Amino acid sequence: MRKTCCIIILCFFYFGTVAQNVAVVNSNPISQKEFVWVYKKHRPGNTQPTLTDLISFLNIYIDFKLKVEDAKAAGLDKDSTYIAETKNYEAALLSSMPPEAQKADYSLVINEYKEALLLFNISQTKIWDKVGEEEDSLQEYYNSHKQQYSSKLFDEVQTEVSADYQKKIECDWVTSLRNKYKITIDQNLLNKLIR
Repeated sequence: MRKTCCIIILCFFYFGTVAQNVAVVNSNPISQKEFVWVYKKHRPGNTQPTLTDLISFLNIYIDFKLKVEDAKAAGLDKDSTYIAETKNYEAALLSSMPPEAQKADYSLVINEYKEALLLFNISQTKIWDKVGEEEDSLQEYYNSHKQQYSSKLFDEVQTEVSADYQKKIECDWVTSLRNKYKITIDQNLLNKLIR
C-alpha cells in the first residue's frame, strides 16, 4: 500500500512539473521549458527578467505561435516541400550535434526550425505577396497617410510606404488571429519565473 501511494504521489509530482505551461494557444501548450529556452536564446545575459519583460516577450511569442497556427490551418505543414526541407534539416542537425546536445535541446531546435519555416511561408502569403499584388491598396494607404511622409510624392517614399503597409497588414492579421484563437496565460507561473 505504501509503495502504491508513493508511486501515485510521484506521478502527480512528475505530471505537475512536466505539464506546467506558461500559456496555451488554441489548445497547444507553450511549456515553461520551451518558453525559458526561447527567452534565454533571444534575450541573452545574466540579468534577472522583470515580470514586464516576461509578459512582453510572451506576447511576442504568442503572436508567433498564432501565425504558426494559421499556417497549419492553411495546410502548409502538409506541403511536400516543407516536409522534405524539415526532414533534411533534422538529418543534418542530428549528424552535426554532439550526443549531449541532442538530449538537451534537440526537440526544441527542431520545433523552432519547423515553426519558423511555417511562419516564413504563411508570411509570404499573408503579407509580402499582398503588398506586391495590391498596388491600388498601397496607393490608397499612401494617400490616407500622406502627412506621415512629409507630403513627398509616392515614388519618392514607396519603399517606406510599403514597409508601413506591411506592418499594418501584419497588425490586422495578428488582431484577427487573437480574436479567432483562444489564448490562456498562466500568470502565477510567470510570477514564479522572476523569483
